[in-house]
Amino acid sequence: MEIGNFKFDLENRTAVVGIVNLTDDSFSGDGIGANIDKALNLIKLFTDSGVDIIDLGAESTRPKSLYENVIEISENQEADRVVAVIESLRKISDVPISIDTRKSKVALQAVKAGANIINDISMLEYDDKMIEVVRSSNIPYILTHNKPLKANNSVADQVKIDLMEKIDYLNSNGIGSNKIILDPGFGFNKNYDQNIELHRNLDQICNLGPPVLVGTSRKSFLGELAGNISVEERREVSIASVIVSREKGAKLFRVHDAAEVKNLLEFIEKLS
Repeated sequence: MEIGNFKFDLENRTAVVGIVNLTDDSFSGDGIGANIDKALNLIKLFTDSGVDIIDLGAESTRPKSLYENVIEISENQEADRVVAVIESLRKISDVPISIDTRKSKVALQAVKAGANIINDISMLEYDDKMIEVVRSSNIPYILTHNKPLKANNSVADQVKIDLMEKIDYLNSNGIGSNKIILDPGFGFNKNYDQNIELHRNLDQICNLGPPVLVGTSRKSFLGELAGNISVEERREVSIASVIVSREKGAKLFRVHDAAEVKNLLEFIEKLS
């Protein structure tokens, strides 16, 4: 898969996506707001460690049902923050950039500034203009599962059906499967038991065809799994999730501890 100036062999190798939260209220506690220098310093730490892709987002998607004081941000604020960092980064690096947004205007401005992937957690449901931005940009699109699940059905089966319907929709709108990355949507419209069941059956999603990205890093269900530990204590269980997900066929890993995960995966691949 071509992403920016790079070609990724995702059939045989994995890729690490480093999270840069341009927010003031990230659930993971690492939000850096609109501070461009802090963002560039973090990105440099990632790229110096060989991290493959940088994921920029300026809107917190943490659920209000789980977290207090979720701060709303306007579309213009979101666009201004991501574009400022992308433009500054592009002066010094061609590292692939993923823009994490539900909004077509933000995605379009980010792509014009130099973003190489659109990461839309809404499953194309939030903004009906997003499909046109994806089509016209002709860059990879991360399709994230984000729909309510029925309690009595297999989680993996429902996620597969929903993703396949959207893949068909993308294909019918001129976006080929070679431009699609699948995200099972851990933490989105899923309770603890559903997240765990999906994780255990992740191989079923990885068999759909497009490469699968896993974004479980520091999420609440992992904290619950580990004994209701705090966000700050979830590093080990997050890395365990990466290892298991890789064994089940996932190829991309969106993580906070990006340098550590990059080293880990390189060691595993050398020893395999």
